[in-house]
Amino acid sequence: MSSGVVAVIRTDDPEYALTLGRGFSNTSVDAIEITMTVPNAIDVIERLIGEGVSRVGGGTVRTVEQVQRLAKVGATFIVSPHLDEKIVKESVHLGLRVTPGTLTPSEMVQAMNWGATSQKVFPINAVGGQSYVRSVLEPLPDLSLVVSGGVQTYEVNSYLDLGCVGVCLGGALWRIADASSGDPKKVQAYADEALARVAIGK
Repeated sequence: MSSGVVAVIRTDDPEYALTLGRGFSNTSVDAIEITMTVPNAIDVIERLIGEGVSRVGGGTVRTVEQVQRLAKVGATFIVSPHLDEKIVKESVHLGLRVTPGTLTPSEMVQAMNWGATSQKVFPINAVGGQSYVRSVLEPLPDLSLVVSGGVQTYEVNSYLDLGCVGVCLGGALWRIADASSGDPKKVQAYADEALARVAIGK
């Protein structure tokens, strides 16, 4: 069963990112996003995929070269903080799901027309949260919106009920102490608790 949650890993330590990715792999998250701001992010993604971790992709992707390198190591999706035609079209060309960052209805429709799998609304909390999503989807119900930027666990179901196809969660899913422990089971346990709160809307 889909949780609708994208686990976002943004840390300054690649070993932490590996532990987090391993821990999230046994949870109900729909996708595991390793941001390109993680040192050696593509190597981290390659290692996780080599270990059998599925549904791993790259976030904060800003260049076509990054798209190409991610495709080469087996990433399954691309997420950008902005809308770039070259990134979207190269991702589509390479068979990767791609979710570019968008803010206005014009950007969202443009992304869809270029072949984007979904459109990330970022930063969602800064532009009105659920009321903004509701206002956009009323005239444009065919958009596939993923919201990102400060969303809490208790808000996830509300966004999904509005028609969003995904919700990005970062710090709400993990603690630095668990990441630094090197123990994926600690990461999984905390994430499972957070996802249980998502399920009951708390």
